[in-house]
Amino acid sequence: MYFRNLLELKNYVDESSFTPSEQLMIMVGDKSENQVNDLVKYLNEKKVNFFGGIFAGLIVGSSNKREGFIAKKVNPIFSTLVFPFMMRVTADSDTFCGTTAIVFVDGLSGRMKDLTDTVYEKIGMNVTYVGGGAGFYDMKQRPCIFNNTGIYKDALYICILRNKTELKVEHGWNRLQGPFYVKRSYDNVLAELDLYKAFEVYKHVIEEEENLTLCKEDFFTYAREHPFGIQQKDGTLIVRDPISFNDEEEIICVANIPEGSDVYVLKGDVDTLLDSSLHIAKVFKESAPLRYFPMLFDCISRAMFLDDRFEEELANIQQCLQYEVLGALSIGEIACTCNGELVIHNKSTVLALMER
Repeated sequence: MYFRNLLELKNYVDESSFTPSEQLMIMVGDKSENQVNDLVKYLNEKKVNFFGGIFAGLIVGSSNKREGFIAKKVNPIFSTLVFPFMMRVTADSDTFCGTTAIVFVDGLSGRMKDLTDTVYEKIGMNVTYVGGGAGFYDMKQRPCIFNNTGIYKDALYICILRNKTELKVEHGWNRLQGPFYVKRSYDNVLAELDLYKAFEVYKHVIEEEENLTLCKEDFFTYAREHPFGIQQKDGTLIVRDPISFNDEEEIICVANIPEGSDVYVLKGDVDTLLDSSLHIAKVFKESAPLRYFPMLFDCISRAMFLDDRFEEELANIQQCLQYEVLGALSIGEIACTCNGELVIHNKSTVLALMER
């Protein structure tokens, strides 16, 4: 359910009952971040277990909202706050076979891959992972993951539910130039491509494509139109979003690009992106379970690229589904491959139908 302000959410909690095993999953629009401390205090006073993230926007049907709260009562079989290489799980991974793991992670953390690797090493491939990177529209890192104990940065929250989930990912970006060999990378930093500094290679591609001189101040404007694509063994691409560069001419991305991989510089247009998300919705329209909860994680820089047509993307998806779509604008999208591997995507649409 969507609540326009904290008072509406409090009224919902006051009128509801919660067992000790239940939790309230909460997504907060970043313009309501100043109310999160009050929310944490209030829910603790009410003895309600909860977790959540602050996101660059909230998706409610065919609308994108930066204020308010989305809240849903869940009954997890396991949930915990995770820090890099710090996660305690007592159950065997087989216990989670056929379940759904909802993952909220600090999308602007340089340790994002460490966080998701920590989860995957403990939980394994028997679950369906779905979620997104929390964070703020201004792309400045601040605490954005919260639960009963407080608000954190460089953290992840995982909540595993018994429900089964159908999941699809699309992006709509196409190869422009490459492949380039990733000679050096670390954390979420792309340092060298082939024999050159990463920014030097990227700058050359953009200047050739756009017929301009790429300046530091203009980097994000053109970078959001030209992400990287990490080549996979099956020929598909995982999109990686460049967001800035440092004094060493290394490119800072949302999440990592593996050293030793091949990458392309990509290009897309409004129509290819809209077609990709509509394709997901049409497939689900034909194969949706009888009762389901639709969750959508759509990339913040994708929304920036689509601009005033972003709500068209949301409307295309909503009109194909029976129930109201709820989700968030994410800084990195979390989804699993068909073999169960947990993957961080960028500039992509992740649509999940969780059976009720």
